[in-house]
Amino acid sequence: MVHEITDETFEAEVASSPIPCIIEFTAGWCTMCDEMIPVFEELSEQYGSDVKFCIVNTDEQKKLRIKFAVAAYPYIVYVHDGMKTPLFDEFVSGARLKERIDFVLNGGNAPTTRPL
Repeated sequence: MVHEITDETFEAEVASSPIPCIIEFTAGWCTMCDEMIPVFEELSEQYGSDVKFCIVNTDEQKKLRIKFAVAAYPYIVYVHDGMKTPLFDEFVSGARLKERIDFVLNGGNAPTTRPL
């Protein structure tokens, strides 16, 4: 299941979530963002309740677009324990995204990991 996140639900659904979250920031005009949605749905099924997959429409959720400094689409971020780690700012295959998710889930950190 992929969760739609809003400015109002971010704190409860993502920032306070006890499980890791993967967020795709999208825009209505971004065709590559639309192509990532089936990838997110498939990975959501594979990870089950171990990882929460989320979508943020930045056309409507401007506060989150600013908070995460979204400058390219699709923008994919890992969020857990009050920290955010950018994963990709481009369309990627499910296999490549899964590889990166597994890396961060197993303790791998990127130098760009920052507090929320």
